[in-house]
Amino acid sequence: MNAYFINNRLNRWQRFSVLLAAATLCLALVTSLASAVPIANLHNTGLDSASNYLPTGGSDAHYSVISSPFGPFTPIAVDDTTFPLPPWVANNPTASRWIGTSFQSSNGPAGTYVYRTSFNLPANADLSSVLITALWASDDPASVNVNTIPSGQFSAGHTVLVPLSLTNNFQVGNNDIDFVVINAGGPTGLRVDGIAGSYNLIPEPASCMLAFIGLGGLFMRRSV
Repeated sequence: MNAYFINNRLNRWQRFSVLLAAATLCLALVTSLASAVPIANLHNTGLDSASNYLPTGGSDAHYSVISSPFGPFTPIAVDDTTFPLPPWVANNPTASRWIGTSFQSSNGPAGTYVYRTSFNLPANADLSSVLITALWASDDPASVNVNTIPSGQFSAGHTVLVPLSLTNNFQVGNNDIDFVVINAGGPTGLRVDGIAGSYNLIPEPASCMLAFIGLGGLFMRRSV
């Protein structure tokens, strides 16, 4: 086996090794982009701006009632030492509490109360991968809209927290989650606990493609 043949074999192996390394790096990039990114600005009800448990009567800055029988208002933490707690499911003293129209009985006239919380998604978010989960309860039973589109999710009333799972109708930029509570009269409120969300990033194939084009040129060369 002469030196020319050995050299040629080594050069081919080196070119293959470089291309294999590039492919491995691109695969690692795509895999990392597919990892779930947490969604910021999702908050349980009854927390202050620093995500600390609100005192009774404290205003919830993360939720707003955009529509009610007496107009928009900022919901506040309901007193959990007297009616309607119980029969409302007990607060979680470390994570979430009921919010409503007032800190005492949270009474309100019959009608529709729309509680809204919002968050943002970046331009490179894979919208098909967005997932938001939580536990929630309401008085009276309620539904959830994502960017004003019904999600098909409903609460079971005020005595138990039930799972919430949102996967559709998200958009780049601002997103609104609306909890639409239909009050029959008397106490009315909302409780959201353990809310969390994530999404994947859209891979940018241009960088990998450029690497393959440049390194692929090595295979186009022929040894003299």
